[in-house]
Amino acid sequence: MQNLPLILKPGKIKSVLFILISTTFIVLGITLLDKNMFIAVLNIVFFGICLLIFLINFVPNASYLKIDERGIEMKNLFRTTFIPWQAVSSFKTKYIFINKMVTFDIDEKLLENTKMKSKTGAFPDTYGMSAKNLAELLNEYKAKFATV
Repeated sequence: MQNLPLILKPGKIKSVLFILISTTFIVLGITLLDKNMFIAVLNIVFFGICLLIFLINFVPNASYLKIDERGIEMKNLFRTTFIPWQAVSSFKTKYIFINKMVTFDIDEKLLENTKMKSKTGAFPDTYGMSAKNLAELLNEYKAKFATV
């Protein structure tokens, strides 16, 4: 285990790949302006928004996963969510479409007093690790701090 708080940042390679793909589709949309204006504009707007979102991930402290004694603080696109260790039963991996993600189950007792509708959550990124390694790391910290 590492010193706490442990702060994991999203992988840059994936963001750079998505930036290149979005830029390619924006250029494709620009070349289509003469042939089909409606499709070209939709293409430019959609992939322009995607490009903006992927660029935001490069802003310092826009996205991270912070692990400490109290729980997990997840920040994505400047929106922060805190999950205490006691609220989670375990972390596991699951394929959502073709993307392997780390998921977690929230204790059903906590759902009774909140507006949350689902008892399952997932992290938006694997923060430069494989999904399996991230789930193992989180389960390790949960085992250490959930009973404290």
